[in-house]
Amino acid sequence: MSKEVSTRSTGKPVTVHHTAAMLGVGVVGAIVAFWALSSVVGIIFFFVKIAVLVGLVGGAFWLVSRFKRR
Repeated sequence: MSKEVSTRSTGKPVTVHHTAAMLGVGVVGAIVAFWALSSVVGIIFFFVKIAVLVGLVGGAFWLVSRFKRR
């Protein structure tokens, strides 16, 4: 293994292939992040809906039992 440093034949710091690869990774990363975050938010929203539903049903039973006592 040689320790010599060779210069790039072109003066460009980033080639077209590197730019395309970075763009592709960025797009895929954004899609995956959006999917993951929307899944987490969807799960949280599901549990909030269940809690509200349980609260409403419990409140309805509490009201009915209160009116039956009188």
